[in-house]
Amino acid sequence: MTIAINMDVDTGLTCGSLAYAELSILAIGCATATWSFRPPVDPAIKAMVIAELYRHRSPEGRPVWKLRAVGQGWADGLDGLARAHGVDVT
Repeated sequence: MTIAINMDVDTGLTCGSLAYAELSILAIGCATATWSFRPPVDPAIKAMVIAELYRHRSPEGRPVWKLRAVGQGWADGLDGLARAHGVDVT
């Protein structure tokens, strides 16, 4: 699962507005885990992949959830984000 944001550029917002933003995920199960990530503050960025949540196999072969902090952004906003994920924007 990819967690992404697209700023409302019509109002002038960019990722420079993320000064107090934080992504926190709490997983409850056999082992409780908490992940937290603060995305980069960058006024040149209009869309950003914040993080990716995915299942992975532990060395013992058990499925475990992992959160990968990404923080990759695109100055051209949603168009750049879509192209990076294989969507043809024309």
